[in-house]
Parts: sequence; C-alpha cells; structure tokens
Amino acid sequence: MKAYTLKKKKNTEECHLFEGDFITDKTCNTHKVEKSICKKMSQSESEENIFTCCTDNQARKKIAEIGRQVCGVCTSHLYTTD
Repeated sequence: MKAYTLKKKKNTEECHLFEGDFITDKTCNTHKVEKSICKKMSQSESEENIFTCCTDNQARKKIAEIGRQVCGVCTSHLYTTD
C-alpha cells in the first residue's frame, strides 16, 4: 500500500506530496523519497510536514480541507486509476 506525506516548501505557502510505502501500519518511508510527485520540490526544500504516512483516502480528505496551497499536480495523482 502506498503512503503519502505532505510537505510545506520553505519560504512559500506551497505544499507538495511525497509518495512512499508503508513499513508498518503507522510508519512509512516517504522521508527517503528525494522528489515530490510533481518533481518540483526536493526533501531539502521542506520546511515542515503537514501530515505524514497517510493512505490515499486519508490524504485526499486532508488535502481537500487544506485547499489551494497544495500542488494541483500532486493532488491529481491521488485521483488517477491504475
């Protein structure tokens, strides 16, 4: 199962999504992923985590509450079908 972490970019209000995998029910490896889903943010540009280790459903709900400051490309990834 995929895990998602939303990070806030330094010096901006923009947030980007990082995708990894769950290691256990509550831990994931998204901190090891260098680039966001859209490739427009690297881990080193992160100011803070907005949320960590969420499922796709949890991430969709939280992003909907946050609104426009979340990258649209990253968000759209949560709505694609395999």
